[in-house]
Amino acid sequence: MRSKPVCPAPSNAYAAVIFDFEGTLVNFQWQLEPAEAELRSAFARLGFAGDEFARGNYATMWNAAADTLAPQGRMTELHQALGPIYDRWDFDALTRWAPRPGAAELLGQLVSEGLRVGMVSNVGRGALSGALERFDFGGCLLPVIARDDVTYMKPRAEGILRTLSHWQLAAGQVLFVGDSRADVFGARAAAVPVAIIRGGECDEAAFADIPPDHMISELSELVDLLIAG
Repeated sequence: MRSKPVCPAPSNAYAAVIFDFEGTLVNFQWQLEPAEAELRSAFARLGFAGDEFARGNYATMWNAAADTLAPQGRMTELHQALGPIYDRWDFDALTRWAPRPGAAELLGQLVSEGLRVGMVSNVGRGALSGALERFDFGGCLLPVIARDDVTYMKPRAEGILRTLSHWQLAAGQVLFVGDSRADVFGARAAAVPVAIIRGGECDEAAFADIPPDHMISELSELVDLLIAG
């Protein structure tokens, strides 16, 4: 695990930070087991079968279906058939989400220090927009890329790469902050350094084979990583 970030910016250690949402800025509340069982059945009804659907999770199942449908220009079919299921589980989680301690204050501090702050989340825009307003996060985050805005969810890098393009920044100038294996894989695919916060979707043992650049326990630890002393 590296102790120093790569490609330091002139003043701060990084020029920008991209946050995941659920499990990172708020607690993780998606009910994975029943949600993925329902999604598995829904994908099967659309004719999708194979190991990616038998063993995959909510994100990798979507991405595998998109691999087939996107080249055919048929993503609208996938959104119409599966989107309402994903949205329902998002809104179920919304009823229980609570911010991590100091989340709103941290976002404000980062912006005040001149960092660009964005978000790439696998949560849909409906529930995500409501949560960002409720927790007073939205004014600090630009861009906010939700599930509905991309063809592929994390662990694919599409949302992260779009954010880098929006900012016109090199990958090494940006830190991604998440809580799951998908976040590490997505950041690695975009060549972006990554910090994982404990207590989210994946426990610490899940990162043994894909260690992040930084492992933290509290959001406040990001200040030392992101802001020059």
